[in-house]
Amino acid sequence: MASSTLVKDVLYRVSSQLHDISPQFTRWTQRELVSWLNDGQKAIAKYMPSSCSRVDTVKLTPGTRQSIETILAANLITGDGTSPAQVLGNYLQSVIRNMGSAGTTPGNAVRLADREVLDVNAPDWHTKTATTVSQYVFDPRTPKTFYVSPGIPASPAVWVEISYLASPVEIATGGSYGMDGTDTTKISVDDRYVDDLVNYILARAYMKDAEFANNASQAAAATQLFTGSINAQVAALTGVNPNLRSLPFNPTVPANQPPSA
Repeated sequence: MASSTLVKDVLYRVSSQLHDISPQFTRWTQRELVSWLNDGQKAIAKYMPSSCSRVDTVKLTPGTRQSIETILAANLITGDGTSPAQVLGNYLQSVIRNMGSAGTTPGNAVRLADREVLDVNAPDWHTKTATTVSQYVFDPRTPKTFYVSPGIPASPAVWVEISYLASPVEIATGGSYGMDGTDTTKISVDDRYVDDLVNYILARAYMKDAEFANNASQAAAATQLFTGSINAQVAALTGVNPNLRSLPFNPTVPANQPPSA
């Protein structure tokens, strides 16, 4: 999902609600707000993985085994036409079609195959190579890895279009994100999560001065808006309420530990 919302527009909304606009970033600095924006994107992506779904063209590596864990900018053509930058993939959704040796020529569709069927009918399939992919194998237990058949030769390059979930792109804290700034960096989550992102940043900002009674209540209100929205959206999509009650301050908590709630 490509976002059209600029980082500076999100921060302007936040600074306006904080009454920190003349001049901007006086009480709450740009570095603080951008850091909380990054945390908010990670938190949203943790509970709403589809918020960072992408469809891009990627260059495959020689052999059958492929990975989306780290996609280098040189091996990426973005689906939304933006300048490529390194992407950290989390979960492959599908391999869609071949895109030629330059990544710009749509080709044959790629089918999902059963690895056991391939292993039985063509046990040497890992040794075959071609310049067009016909099938791919995917195991959701290893969501960042997939295999293609035939395998990819050392030359020429082979590109395919894929659908996948990615980690939010980290926003640099040193950009020009003031209301009159020139930075055109966009947020990574989809536009429909802008309100959630604003509420997350506001909650973190008010917590900075939580010793003041009014700010403590403002932090609680913003937290409730964020958690209530995320709970409702997750429940609508999955039928399961995560019962998130507080801000997930560590959205990258290891899988074997319970999330903060």
